[in-house]
Amino acid sequence: MMNKGKPRDTDSSSSSSTATKPKYSIQGRVCTTVPEPPAHRLVIGDLFSNPSDSKDKPNLDVLKQHILLEGRLTEQAALRIIETGKKVYFFQQIMY
Repeated sequence: MMNKGKPRDTDSSSSSSTATKPKYSIQGRVCTTVPEPPAHRLVIGDLFSNPSDSKDKPNLDVLKQHILLEGRLTEQAALRIIETGKKVYFFQQIMY
């Protein structure tokens, strides 16, 4: 059977679904109650008191606060922390 009424508009269903979706601005934050993460990344100089000393341990208070605020590290700082932790871990295994 052919429908002799008005031709069916195929775009009407897609346009109504986009009208109900909320639009978010890329300029503002969606959740304004949560503070923004730090804009800067921690570098080796921020974490270590003597960055040139390979046996120097990171300042855990600075690192913990930055991570709790969802901050980021530079790749060099992250690799230095991993290498330091690896050395401590292997040294403790030898002690057992």
